[in-house]
Amino acid sequence: MLNIDRQRVILDQLYQKGSVKVSELSKELGVHEETIRRDLKALAAKWDIKTVYGGAVLKNTINSPAVQEINMLSKRNSHYEEKQIIARKAATLIQPGQTIGLNSGSSVEYILDYLEDKRPLNIVTLNIHIAAKALLLEGVDVYIPGGKLRTQSGSVMGSDAANFIRSFTLDQCFCGTSAVNLSKGICHPNIEEVEGNRAMIAASRKKYIVSDSSKMNQTAPFKMFDIDCVDGFIVDNNFPPEYREYMELHGIEVI
Repeated sequence: MLNIDRQRVILDQLYQKGSVKVSELSKELGVHEETIRRDLKALAAKWDIKTVYGGAVLKNTINSPAVQEINMLSKRNSHYEEKQIIARKAATLIQPGQTIGLNSGSSVEYILDYLEDKRPLNIVTLNIHIAAKALLLEGVDVYIPGGKLRTQSGSVMGSDAANFIRSFTLDQCFCGTSAVNLSKGICHPNIEEVEGNRAMIAASRKKYIVSDSSKMNQTAPFKMFDIDCVDGFIVDNNFPPEYREYMELHGIEVI
């Protein structure tokens, strides 16, 4: 196993467990304990990690309270300039004729403002606000499941909605999120929307998270999926350096 692969395994265990032991890693990875100590020293030089007798621990864990969901109007006005930049970047990845998945969120909704030269398109969405806006675009066919709408977000909930999404083969999906952190993954404050988001990721050939940097180092009660389930993050220029390093280590594109 190459150094970088071994260190990726160690780093993942640190973020999952909060600590690791040299002896256990040595047996698991089939290398001498001194090799593990060198790996931990190398990781500690770049990451928020403290080497201790017999292993290493994360220096800091996320202690902030879980994010609270806000309504769509408030989302649209928050970090507006960053979201416009992110939406423009996302739109450059879209090609005419594709079938695109869009979940919920203001950054995702703003992508619709930059599709002038991308049509025709098929847009599959879980969100009524996004569907209504996409309907105004010439050359765009819109698909949305039926079912109960969540008042807070305008998203369709439930297993029927998730099964509807699974019936598509999406070229790309662009998913907004409420919280991302290296220990818990990509999270959501409401369990009713988790299944639909998972279905959209599973149905897509290329998967992107679109998120301004305020969502990093946050947590929410319900995990949607692991960070390494996606192909890329489309972000603003305030993206934390440790997240950029993590993405590089795991082969995840940062745009």
